[in-house]
Amino acid sequence: MLEMLQMGKYGAYVWSSYGLAFFVMGYVAFKPLMDKKVIFKELMMKYRREIKSSGTPSSDKSEL
Repeated sequence: MLEMLQMGKYGAYVWSSYGLAFFVMGYVAFKPLMDKKVIFKELMMKYRREIKSSGTPSSDKSEL
């Protein structure tokens, strides 16, 4: 079993490559989830600016 994990003299290269690949895939999968709150906040600020600039009555703002 230990020999299989060491993979001769290439074990460090192989296992570090696997580790880096899993890290990158995890980052790509979870980064949008982490950015969701920031993106939503930016969209709400843009939406509120558009409402103010269009002169819409304040009664429409309650529909957010």
